Amino acid sequence: KEENLNAIINLKNEEIERLKDFKAKQSTKAVGESLEIYCMNQFNKIRSYTFPGAYFEKDNDSKSGSKGDFIFRDYIDGEEYISIMFEMKNEVDTTATKHKNEDFFKELDKDRMEKNCEYAILVSLLEADNDLYNDGIVDVSYRYDKMYVIRPQFFIQIICLLRSAA
Repeated sequence: KEENLNAIINLKNEEIERLKDFKAKQSTKAVGESLEIYCMNQFNKIRSYTFPGAYFEKDNDSKSGSKGDFIFRDYIDGEEYISIMFEMKNEVDTTATKHKNEDFFKELDKDRMEKNCEYAILVSLLEADNDLYNDGIVDVSYRYDKMYVIRPQFFIQIICLLRSAA
């Protein structure tokens, strides 16, 4: 059991180092876009057999002045039964003013409401040293209704959990 735990810790540490190296090699804009691409690729890998009738696309409607990154909607017999607004946030380690996850809650909630989405998910690599966000799915519904903060590795899991709950 201890060997398994050490192996998991080593894998996580290697992943952290790989991500740090990856982020260091990119511009700030590219870093943000790479997180979006990562999530889109994760979704598309399993889309045909896990989410065959689901809508998952970039939110391109900015007529209200802002927009989320992605919208997920799924249907049963043509009726929508779940909708999720996703916002992806990332920054390079050399960014002068570090953002906190909570800096984006209000705008994400506003975007969620404007697009009539039930849930709001912040996919974030911000606050890399914050154990609260590093331990898994964080429910921030005490501040904003039906809002969660996750690390990218929990992207598919949160969709599946919320679908099951719906």
